[in-house]
Amino acid sequence: MSTERHEVIVIGSGIGGLVAALTCARAGRSVLLLEAGKQFGGYTNPFSRRHFHFDPGIHYVGQAGPGGSFRHLLDRLGLPHVGFKELDPDGFDHYVFPDYDVKNCVGLDRFRDRLAADFPSERKGLDRFFQLLRDTDYALSKARRVKGLKDAAQLLGRSTGVLRWSRATLKACLDHHFDDVRLKAALAGPCGDLGLPPARMSALMHLGLLTHYATGAYFPAGGSGGIRDAFVEALEAEGTTLRRNARVEAILTEGGRATGVRLADGSTHAADAVISNVQATTTFDMVEGAELGRRFTKKVEKVEQSLGSFVVFLGVDGDLETSHIGSTNVWNYSSTDIDQVFADAASGDFRKNGAFFLTVPTRKDPDGELAPPGMQTVEIVALTPGQPWEKWFAGNTMRRGEEYAALKDEIGDFYVEQAEKHLPGLREHVVLREVATPATNHSYTLAPEGNIYGPAHTPAQTIPFRFKTKAPVEGLYLCGASVIGAGIVPCASSGRAAGKAVLAERTPRPSIQAAPLEPATR
Repeated sequence: MSTERHEVIVIGSGIGGLVAALTCARAGRSVLLLEAGKQFGGYTNPFSRRHFHFDPGIHYVGQAGPGGSFRHLLDRLGLPHVGFKELDPDGFDHYVFPDYDVKNCVGLDRFRDRLAADFPSERKGLDRFFQLLRDTDYALSKARRVKGLKDAAQLLGRSTGVLRWSRATLKACLDHHFDDVRLKAALAGPCGDLGLPPARMSALMHLGLLTHYATGAYFPAGGSGGIRDAFVEALEAEGTTLRRNARVEAILTEGGRATGVRLADGSTHAADAVISNVQATTTFDMVEGAELGRRFTKKVEKVEQSLGSFVVFLGVDGDLETSHIGSTNVWNYSSTDIDQVFADAASGDFRKNGAFFLTVPTRKDPDGELAPPGMQTVEIVALTPGQPWEKWFAGNTMRRGEEYAALKDEIGDFYVEQAEKHLPGLREHVVLREVATPATNHSYTLAPEGNIYGPAHTPAQTIPFRFKTKAPVEGLYLCGASVIGAGIVPCASSGRAAGKAVLAERTPRPSIQAAPLEPATR
């Protein structure tokens, strides 16, 4: 069996891998993109049942409007035709608690004033907190563009407050600024986007999350498949080799440098550089023949993974009234004590979990053909640990046995009933139901513990302590949720960074061997 050679191999076709591959391909590099699953796209890969189309990983995207960083990235990659629908600018997120609710809207000042009207005694704290948000937005947007002492001085001058909270938890930050538990809960409302409660969430990551959507929230036109298909078509047009059902078994090295990969079928593929969009712990477990170093190995072993998820996908008839929700995302909490709510979710008993995310995708993109004519789609997402589901990770996705099927039915019943607080009579209008679990996540993305956000976003696992683009093995690069953070835009940005890092390298190619590459003993 001969060894194929490409200049760049990209492992995994999530958004980070797609961006990395296209960055290199547009620069004229020969690229091999390997996907372990049946379809490309990772969490951007949609699925359909009876002409209902669902998007497992994308519910909204920030920075996709004119002037936004994600819009700019797509345009730079030659994908100006990828379109987006803006969610309700007066309330793209609705945080609902037993005794308070508020909608997050476009514009930091508008959201601040909305909260100040409800909590007038907290006005000074709100002014300070929202100035911190503006400073965070400035720091995050300028940090990578610093050129010279003048730029550095300006950045430092506006980053003092940001640095103060860079190692703190969100709870500590909120407690410092506010007294009212309802206000603190409202500002922590979207923490489910990163899967941690205020007491464990990095303040910096949450501040960045709030600013990320301050200029608008968007849904991809036609669903996530529109993004995935645009990348695949562009890669094919550039002559990229794309392979599905191609699971990488090992990253091969020689002389401390990545030289290629070996697939589960035994075939080997050589390259000047390897970019892995697979989560970091899995990536480094695949490295053969290179020492990672004692300190780095310890870091990998200590990684705390994020939570997994339950997702209830519903096809409903057109008679269900959803206009009052519209394109807004609903975050339902059973208490303003979000830390306790997360503790209930982390217990693994879904019956104790009173928190969920509710969305009606067909209201976000009415013309996207996401459902048959006259029908609608509804999705309910809740967080859960992956460990209780590990016994089903290795099973066939459609044949995991009666116990698994019964649990999925129970979960579906529970969350449909919970969602009726916002969609009265929902049960009577359901015509199709699918339930995904951490075992589903593992099957389709190989995510450790079935997690959905990569390494947990604690202060100890946030930049600069997250994984770097350049791995401690020459010629090996990382992208995806393990690098900057979870979410479409951070993962895409990490893919762009990995691709540019490869293009900047000018290492001579190793000689091509006539025989298949033989990995050294680990």
